[in-house]
Amino acid sequence: METITYLDREVRVGDLKLHYQEWGPASAPAILMLHGFGVSGHMFDEFAERMLGRYRLIALDQRGHGDSDWSETGDYSRDAFVDDVDGFRVALGLDQFILIGHSMGGLNSVSYAVKYPQRVRALVLVDVGPEAAKEGVDNIVRFTRGPDDLEFEEFVEMAHRFNQRRTIENIRERMRHRLRPTENGKWTWKFDKRFREAGSSLRIGSELTSDQTWQLFRDITVPTLLVRGSESDVLKQDVAERAIREMQRASLVVVPGAGHSVPGDNPPEFTAAVTGFLDDVEAGQFAAAPAPTAPPSLDKLVRTHAPARRGPGLMPVLLIGAGAAAVLLASLFASQRRRSRSRRRPENGRSSPEPVHGHPLDLSTAQQRALDLLGELAVVGRESVERARSVIHETEIERAREAAHDVLASLGERGRAAPKAVRRASRGRRAKQTRSGAGTALHLTAGAARWLLKSGTKPTPRRRPLAWRS
Repeated sequence: METITYLDREVRVGDLKLHYQEWGPASAPAILMLHGFGVSGHMFDEFAERMLGRYRLIALDQRGHGDSDWSETGDYSRDAFVDDVDGFRVALGLDQFILIGHSMGGLNSVSYAVKYPQRVRALVLVDVGPEAAKEGVDNIVRFTRGPDDLEFEEFVEMAHRFNQRRTIENIRERMRHRLRPTENGKWTWKFDKRFREAGSSLRIGSELTSDQTWQLFRDITVPTLLVRGSESDVLKQDVAERAIREMQRASLVVVPGAGHSVPGDNPPEFTAAVTGFLDDVEAGQFAAAPAPTAPPSLDKLVRTHAPARRGPGLMPVLLIGAGAAAVLLASLFASQRRRSRSRRRPENGRSSPEPVHGHPLDLSTAQQRALDLLGELAVVGRESVERARSVIHETEIERAREAAHDVLASLGERGRAAPKAVRRASRGRRAKQTRSGAGTALHLTAGAARWLLKSGTKPTPRRRPLAWRS
């Protein structure tokens, strides 16, 4: 029988020395663990001890953290972290592994799994999603940017005030891996001190927009478990639930009695959640990710959902999209009218531009603006129809209401520009008809969504509260 060992080692990846901890037999399936901001691989100690004998567990100190090197160039971008992970994989001779990432390490794990799906057998994301609550992020920043030159026990007391779910003894042990002694006999954080300096030139994280980050999560094709701490102030429950609905092959487990640092706040429940997930993966509970298909035609959608069902049906959502398109057509018509009236009659053989309300608008510019707005509203319509289709299949009226809320919010932001343009540019009888058409379209759009929200139908309970989506 192979001896179970604990190793504390380092390996060179590119220009950096990366430190890591390893438990378990080298021949066992590998689990690679990526910690969150400001800590180290030791945040997974309690979890690794509970998984001994079954897996080879590897906890990496990511660049700038723990006992790994700091980046001399200040590159802490998402791409740099992802490149480190793959270089580390090559250095250790790992062909495929299970990837677990917490917080910052979770976002790095998502990017890695999307870029190298053939390397990741399964993915566990710990208290991280496409959105983070500002309150929780601010709390972490205040804690890590507090005093950084204290007596060891002062750090322990400060950490205990920040997270009172743990005992003083547990925090004292954790802080031994997060702090290093200084020349004056005190202690300071191990992670790159430039993170704590205002105005530093570090390249940190990713420049993805919110929409792009949501799409990144949707692009994950490997089996995924999202674990949330029930008392987390970073990952909100509604964000977690939406994430697993929109991801391809994901499930959610909420660990009781845990905040953001789930693995250490409640190690037994966290371990049980991960173990159950990995058992399902090994048993083949996940089908291959479905290949993308073209969206069905409008006629087909109407025929498919025509029979009476419990719930609001699909037509209100389709009316929302039709109303949005009508608003845009009215806007384009008004822009063309404004263009036709933008010049005075010739005086002395010359023609001079006459601004409409002081803002002349070229026809091509008006057309392009209308097309851009139409494109945005088309995306809203497609997303809402897709969500409504899924909702109808599962007979969940509450999620249909969420879709309607999203559409109303989007129309409030995007659709507002169209009637405003119509009012400014319109003249005469045909212009009044245009305004009337735009108002009717907006009324139709908002009315359909509000009808959906006022539906009194009760949802049918789900058979499996944490259904696997495949």
